[in-house]
Amino acid sequence: MRPALALAAALVLAGAAQASPAPVDTPMTESQPPRPPALNHVYIVVDGPTFEALRDNPELAALLGRTDGGLPDYAPPAPDADRVFFRGRQTYLEIFAPANRFNEPVGKVGLGLGLDTPDDFQAIEQAWRKHCGDRARRTPVDYRRTTPPTPWYDAVQCDDTAAGPELAVWAMVYRPEFQRWQAGAAPSSSPVTRRADILAPRAFAGQGRFDIAGLTLALSVDLRDRVIDQLVAAGFDRRDHPDSIVLQGDGLEVRLLTASDTIGLRALQLIVVRPVANSSVGRSRRNHRAR
Repeated sequence: MRPALALAAALVLAGAAQASPAPVDTPMTESQPPRPPALNHVYIVVDGPTFEALRDNPELAALLGRTDGGLPDYAPPAPDADRVFFRGRQTYLEIFAPANRFNEPVGKVGLGLGLDTPDDFQAIEQAWRKHCGDRARRTPVDYRRTTPPTPWYDAVQCDDTAAGPELAVWAMVYRPEFQRWQAGAAPSSSPVTRRADILAPRAFAGQGRFDIAGLTLALSVDLRDRVIDQLVAAGFDRRDHPDSIVLQGDGLEVRLLTASDTIGLRALQLIVVRPVANSSVGRSRRNHRAR
């Protein structure tokens, strides 16, 4: 199929949003894995025609909400933008152009796992430091277009699965200073780090209509095995199938294939909720398959 339709054909849109069961607070022991993370966002690096098609695609905008060009004001992307965002309710999708500020190669996928509290983030960091040893790395990230820079989020990764051309995996938690800056709240206000709270204002700006519930990736064998081990260490549940290995997190399913020819994203599963004529919540199910 034409490259300009590649990502749209990979989207598997599933309806009927349902809340995940409330997590049960269980005392941690050294042998227990941490509570599995959810998803913060997925990024995909696409070719030029695909990027143009997705940025200006009215069907996707009607279904998922308008795109934006990022911080500070989530304005529509400029004509020379090197990335665009579709914002959901707790997760979002970031599309990179081939010539992008991070020099990421076409076809690469980023899997940004999300934690809603610093304690849960710390548990993942500890699990990955134990699993990855000196290849685990924590990075504080600031938004540097403010004076002084605004603390944005803390991230942790294992370098073996974060620096290659196929996939980058990391986990993150927002810093409370970021939400205070966005909301214009006082420094003494209650700390807010939940993904849904960070994205809540987007629902009032024509966005916030979906969430990413799963993705299917074809990876080289060595990378696939490293990702599996790392996600299991983070608390994901592993299920083996004849054609794939499925890892289940908090509201997130990652299906991993062994690449036979094409490496990269094979499908995204999105839960889409949009209003219908009587103003009640509507459910939409669409399936798009590559030809």
